Amino acid sequence: MIKGEKVYLRALELEDARIISAWLNDRETNRNLDIIYPLSKRYADSYVLEADEDRSKKIFMIMNMELKPIGLVVISEIKWEYRNCEIGIVIYDKSQRRKGLAKDAMKEALNFIFNEMNMHLVHLKVMEDNEAAINLYKSLGFQVEGVLKDRYFKNGRYINVLSMSKITEGGI
Repeated sequence: MIKGEKVYLRALELEDARIISAWLNDRETNRNLDIIYPLSKRYADSYVLEADEDRSKKIFMIMNMELKPIGLVVISEIKWEYRNCEIGIVIYDKSQRRKGLAKDAMKEALNFIFNEMNMHLVHLKVMEDNEAAINLYKSLGFQVEGVLKDRYFKNGRYINVLSMSKITEGGI
């Protein structure tokens, strides 16, 4: 386990599939993610199993200090030869939001990415109306690289997506 000040990050276990299945079908939370359709328990099982076998993706369960699962950090599109990857985070447990847990989880994940995986650059995409996430990423040193126009259609309107990145020299 990776221990932060407020959270732990640990590898996914197959028994996590049940909770992940419920999370992946939380329409309110997933409005800020690229998840549109209801997803099956079988999909959640394959999601967990794939995370254990795929060298280009690593998924960590975020747990609070009471060791209760509260969300996920996903490191994907790992390009070992170019030393870059994509990151995503979501706190599914609504009672655990706005407590600094996402920031702590991201700090620990970035520390792991830069200092253990030896990555040089981390990038992400975020919907431009997700102000809380954008503020979090900027507070951790991410910079906007560009705007992807009308990438998602949610709630009857098109939404732009910001592409952001952070390079190791920026510190954590």
